[in-house]
Amino acid sequence: MLWTNGSLNVGTVGYASIWFLAFIGSALIFLPVSALAGVCLAVAAADLNPVFIAITAASAEAIGELTGYLAGMGGKSFFERKRFYLRFKNLFSRYAGLTLLAGSCVPNPLFDCLGIAAGSILYPVKRFLLLVFIGKTIKFSWVSLGCYYGMTWF
Repeated sequence: MLWTNGSLNVGTVGYASIWFLAFIGSALIFLPVSALAGVCLAVAAADLNPVFIAITAASAEAIGELTGYLAGMGGKSFFERKRFYLRFKNLFSRYAGLTLLAGSCVPNPLFDCLGIAAGSILYPVKRFLLLVFIGKTIKFSWVSLGCYYGMTWF
């Protein structure tokens, strides 16, 4: 459709491809497909706005992390049969917000475990999405700005 109306360029395809790459990378549980390289490449090679790329990738990864959250909700009965679940549930419930925010601020391939844990304790979805979006925005901001200023300096 973009090709037929003449608006097919790097700017329009770049943001959509970053969103798709980030969504697929975070929706696949335990399969490390990182969007960090795509973000860095889009900022450096395609000359896209690093702030818009950070927000785009963060929104896609926050939505993609719902797969782990839903897996935790679905597997709640499995977790309840484990010995340490009650102790873990009390500890994670107390520090869930801080843990989710800190875990999503850094490039962390094991963040799916935190999403599964949040789903298993039935952490509120709106709060989960908000905290993950804020953390992923911080992560992608420092990556995209680092790549942007690193490439212009280099």
